[in-house]
Amino acid sequence: MNEELLRLWESEFHPADIVWENEPVQSSELVRLCNEKLGWKKSTTCTMLKKWVVKGILINENLIVRSCVL
Repeated sequence: MNEELLRLWESEFHPADIVWENEPVQSSELVRLCNEKLGWKKSTTCTMLKKWVVKGILINENLIVRSCVL
């Protein structure tokens, strides 16, 4: 896998850390946690989650989010 795809920008690290601290986490709980800790709206969390899945950093199966182990 391309290392560039696996790079997290600083703006992505804190929300990804929320996942790592709480995984496996339901996507609805992730939305709540990102709102509580980062002030993010649901749409922002969902957009970032899609980006992380494309990058291969996270897996979102059956509304459960977890790390992608390489």
